[in-house]
Amino acid sequence: MTNVNQHQMPLQHVIDNAEKAIQAAQDAEMAVRQAQLDSNPQKLASSIQQLETAQRAVAQARSQLDAHRNDANGQELQQVQEQLTQASQTMDIVDGNTLQPKQVR
Repeated sequence: MTNVNQHQMPLQHVIDNAEKAIQAAQDAEMAVRQAQLDSNPQKLASSIQQLETAQRAVAQARSQLDAHRNDANGQELQQVQEQLTQASQTMDIVDGNTLQPKQVR
């Protein structure tokens, strides 16, 4: 029983890291969007840095999940992996939008 608990702890840690990365991605996306709405170049630069940090966290979380893919909890890992993929795709879209500034009216 001790071995099972010890084995599950790293997996739970990986899942927790993935969930934190997803939350960081969502927060960064909102920060970029808000900075764009405010037309604030300083906030935009800061939020883009936040977005880049979140992208690295998502990539690292995906890598950690891939390392645990052969574990018994494959379905739970698959769900978290899909959430990370979605967060990554959304961040790519938001990041792409920062390259094309909106016309201020």
